[in-house]
Amino acid sequence: MSKRKLTNQQQQRIEQRREGDSHHQEARLGLVVMNSGKKAVVCFNNGQLQSCHQRANLANVVAGDQVMVWQDETGNTVIESLLPRKSLLSRPGFRGVIKPVAANIDQLLVVIAPAPGIDLDLLDRSLCYCEWQGLEAVIILNKADLISGDYRAYTDELAKIYRDIGYVWLETSTHNRNGLSELQTVCNHKSSVFLGNSGVGKSSLAKALLPEMDIRTQTLSASTGLGQHTTNNATLYDLPSGGVLIDAAGIRTLELSEFSIAHPDRYWRDFRPYLGQCRFHNCTHSHEPECAIIEAVEKEHIALHRYQHYLRLLTTTS
Repeated sequence: MSKRKLTNQQQQRIEQRREGDSHHQEARLGLVVMNSGKKAVVCFNNGQLQSCHQRANLANVVAGDQVMVWQDETGNTVIESLLPRKSLLSRPGFRGVIKPVAANIDQLLVVIAPAPGIDLDLLDRSLCYCEWQGLEAVIILNKADLISGDYRAYTDELAKIYRDIGYVWLETSTHNRNGLSELQTVCNHKSSVFLGNSGVGKSSLAKALLPEMDIRTQTLSASTGLGQHTTNNATLYDLPSGGVLIDAAGIRTLELSEFSIAHPDRYWRDFRPYLGQCRFHNCTHSHEPECAIIEAVEKEHIALHRYQHYLRLLTTTS
């Protein structure tokens, strides 16, 4: 687990707690495995799992957070400080309140599948979110064993579109285990989260990467006294080959209209070669004359469905 530098305020708070503690116990660095309301499960460098209270005025921690933990005078372990996050995956919650889901992740594994149907709108929204947040994105076409005939030509065309603009596109099947070794490779030494509609096979892919996932979940429950299904919050698992997978079952889609993304055209990779070439500097690429983006779509340099999804996002965020 990599170490992060504490802020001056965090260091000062820990020093004050140390001075007031007759036992002079050291604050311990830990990794949040799961949040369950007022408590969070924290893993320490020795592999120990412990259920810790969270300081009342500290922002809610989530799976992937690095925290400093202190033992108070009653013997309870308390999360005292939250270290700076390098990234944060969030989702809109009740009444549009943005809720953090997982922290310090490197990449989203965006899963699509021929059954129940390839949702390209969700795919493009997810890719926009990754570009906006500075995350890597891996596109996974799961249930590839179901693809044949004309549908194969269609998915090959999609693969070319997204690979040409720089995205990793994998085909997987837990039925015949094709592509699973490639998926494992892209997850090595990274923190990853699956994203995708219900029924695309995210759980099956997670279990393929974590063959002992059920056992680990039961161990986590037994070690902490927290029920296995008491929360929909994300749970962090160590991958056998290195890296972590955060199971965020409660997040299936991203509704970008809640995030107030300014200038979404900047986060469409295939738009970038044409930005700045429009007649108007504030061009929205929706109706203006002499728009370089519209011309690129007409010349099939930008896929029509990608442009249509941009227009839909533009309508919902304006």
